[in-house]
Amino acid sequence: MDLWFVAPHARKDLVGLSLAVVLGLSACQDVGQDPTPAVQVIDVQLQNAATYEYPTVGGDEEGALISRQAQHYSVSEIRRNASTNWVCIYVYQAQTGYVGSDFVELEIHTNKVRTSEHAGVSKLRLQFTIAK
Repeated sequence: MDLWFVAPHARKDLVGLSLAVVLGLSACQDVGQDPTPAVQVIDVQLQNAATYEYPTVGGDEEGALISRQAQHYSVSEIRRNASTNWVCIYVYQAQTGYVGSDFVELEIHTNKVRTSEHAGVSKLRLQFTIAK
């Protein structure tokens, strides 16, 4: 509809109504859903020289990433290759000689292939207690 063919007083009403609809729709949010996924926490006890591995997902449309890097590590990475059978595996080893606590946060992306469900994101926090 071209607004120039609408009477001037009706044009203001139409613009106001359009603005109200756009603002109302942009403010809509599904009340039943929390946009921030809950964080799953796993406590891990390990010796300083030990390497810890945590398998995440392995589908073609799935993946994992480090959303918050550990602080006291010599290795803290996600590996995905033929040696892991294409599963995303988080690998951690503390800095040499480090004793104490550390943590890493991972984001795990899943895709429900051939279902009506959409891709999902879950958060995982691995809390390490490192001993000598």
